[in-house]
Amino acid sequence: MLFARLILLYISALLIGAGLIFIFASKSALYSFVVAFLTSSIVVLASFKNYKNMVDKRLVDASGEEFDDRDELDKIEDPYNLYDEMQANDEDKSFKDIIKEEKQRLKEQKRPLKQSIADSARAFNYIRLIAYAILVAGFFMLLKSKNLNMAFYLATLILPNIIAIVFLMNFNSGKYIEKN
Repeated sequence: MLFARLILLYISALLIGAGLIFIFASKSALYSFVVAFLTSSIVVLASFKNYKNMVDKRLVDASGEEFDDRDELDKIEDPYNLYDEMQANDEDKSFKDIIKEEKQRLKEQKRPLKQSIADSARAFNYIRLIAYAILVAGFFMLLKSKNLNMAFYLATLILPNIIAIVFLMNFNSGKYIEKN
């Protein structure tokens, strides 16, 4: 339901924006707006779908591992959880003891290659990769046909993101929650 409402919101924003640009701007501005809005919307929707699948997979996954509530980006940036705010810094330990403890913790946190490949497959989902390929193809199509208006194109790329953020903020505030 959330996904369908967001798609309807994107369609209405596209129609209103294209209508206004058709009336007040040039043909190249209209083409740039439509291509940038559609391709950027596809990327946003594919990213949402990918993230939803990752969350569903994590909820269903009953592998018995310790639950790590950090997202994939945190795991990549800080794979050993060195910057955890919850950890206490023990200043009275010697440097050698800290190194030994850290080496022991690194040995415990090693993951098998199969699990690493599965995690990277979730992060680089083919749906998102196809969406980005469509975005790049749309840009080159506009460039080749000499209908690229860079100002409209760049300004429009951010528009679906803003719409999604505002929509989700309103959704989380309870505005769109259905009554049973």
